[in-house]
Amino acid sequence: MRREQRGWPKTVAVGYKVAKRVRGLHPSGLREILIHRPEDLEKIDVKIEVARIAATVGERKRIAILERAKALNVRILNPGAAKKPEGVEAEAEEVEAEKIEPEKTEMEKPEGGEETASESSGGQ
Repeated sequence: MRREQRGWPKTVAVGYKVAKRVRGLHPSGLREILIHRPEDLEKIDVKIEVARIAATVGERKRIAILERAKALNVRILNPGAAKKPEGVEAEAEEVEAEKIEPEKTEMEKPEGGEETASESSGGQ
């Protein structure tokens, strides 16, 4: 490392630093604020800050934070997969089942009762 030989990682040196005014900012150019509760969203300035939900926040509180953020028009960097209401999931499953059923019925009935090539050759 000290001799800068091949196979070693580069050593930290002068010149690797980022400009002082953009240091620590999100790539979008906004400051990240860590959120633990829905009340923390009240302190965010929408023009210069974005919210990141803490990793220790559970699903119930995460959903509450997302709803509050939508009301305040605050951008969340890691919204995660919020659960859908139970009624929406049931409707989605019904629609999926309807799509699959017509496909099965078309495949089951051969046209004109003719044998296919695989059936006439003994399945080989």
